[in-house]
Amino acid sequence: MIEMRKNRALGCRVYEPTPKDIRRACEEIQTRWSPRERAKRDRGPRATWWTPPMIRLSDLVEALNGEWADRPPYASAAGNEADR
Repeated sequence: MIEMRKNRALGCRVYEPTPKDIRRACEEIQTRWSPRERAKRDRGPRATWWTPPMIRLSDLVEALNGEWADRPPYASAAGNEADR
């Protein structure tokens, strides 16, 4: 049974579900899911927090130096624009 509560700010009765009400409704909906639907919606274990990947500055510098080493140097500062 959905319980209606009186909203103090508005002074009228509105549906304001508690976390327990929401959890119970979700569980009821999920009981009707087929195995295929349950597998589709399964997101696996959830991390409690996200941390950014750690990158060593030396690895980044080496990668950039490798990219620059593969590029041909400019012929000159006043060289042909098509060569750039």
